Amino acid sequence: MKTMDEQLMIRYIQGECSDDEKTIIQEWLLQSEENRKLFYETKALWNYSKVMYFGSEEQLNKAVKNLNRNIQSVELLRKKKLYLRFAKYAAVLVLAMSIPVVIWTTYQHINSNSGLITIAVAQTDSSKLITLSDNTRVWLNSNSSITYPLKFSRSERNVTFSGEAYFEVKHDSLHPFIVKTSNVQVRVLGTSFDVRAYPSEKKTETTLVKGRVIIQNKRGESLAILAPGQLAVFDKTSNYLSIREVDAEQYTHWRYGLITFANASFNDITRKLEEVYQVHFIMRHSEADPATYNFSFRKSQPIDKVLDMLSFIAPLNYNIQGKEIYITSK
Repeated sequence: MKTMDEQLMIRYIQGECSDDEKTIIQEWLLQSEENRKLFYETKALWNYSKVMYFGSEEQLNKAVKNLNRNIQSVELLRKKKLYLRFAKYAAVLVLAMSIPVVIWTTYQHINSNSGLITIAVAQTDSSKLITLSDNTRVWLNSNSSITYPLKFSRSERNVTFSGEAYFEVKHDSLHPFIVKTSNVQVRVLGTSFDVRAYPSEKKTETTLVKGRVIIQNKRGESLAILAPGQLAVFDKTSNYLSIREVDAEQYTHWRYGLITFANASFNDITRKLEEVYQVHFIMRHSEADPATYNFSFRKSQPIDKVLDMLSFIAPLNYNIQGKEIYITSK
């Protein structure tokens, strides 16, 4: 990989390059996938630094959408000095980026008789990107698994899934792509969407980013057709399907190891922390706090570092005792 000046990359991201500099960057990007990964990581960090500095919901949404539209694959192993270059934008960002290593622990099982592959990501690990034989890309979240054939059939592209995943399905009008969960299945031609179907949860959620998907029951009967920006929630107990409008990007950027909140309450944030870190918060302050926060952290960050960041913007003190975290007001 030919070394590229990081300041030149940042000027390119900001749209401040000359025509000659643009040509240099574009030719460098074409040289290798490694170059493109480094560029998109730099762009991701720059976007998130601006978000954390300015903090408005409008700017947050714009940056997150831009991140999800452009990042192809973010490597989490980077030198600490790369993160520190962005300290002038937000002190919180420096803390968020200070842990440079994320380890993927997955297992892969191949059944030679059936020609099926099963890939799973452990509860404590970050997301993993896999590419199927048709060039469909799938990001698996923590505690998730997918089973798919070495090569798809001539009629349909079927995968079986549990947990949470983001799919970028390669368009093929002659061969529908079907994601099967324990309760519903999602039928698509070519689109991007998120499916959350953990066995331990009472609901199965499908969020459409672009394209079109059909939500079906286990018998293949159509329940609804989603438009971009819609979330379908299937209640496993009542077998009821509801649909609402959402900011779809907010449901999908977990695949880059990032969790971001826009105008979220303190309780919303702690509930997510409980899920990610398997801890329990005990509140010793007023839970009726009307304040909302813009907040972002990496799943690879230790819980104490995340709480340091949170206490930087919220008036709280914390005390960690094993898996219990006591919160008091400052």
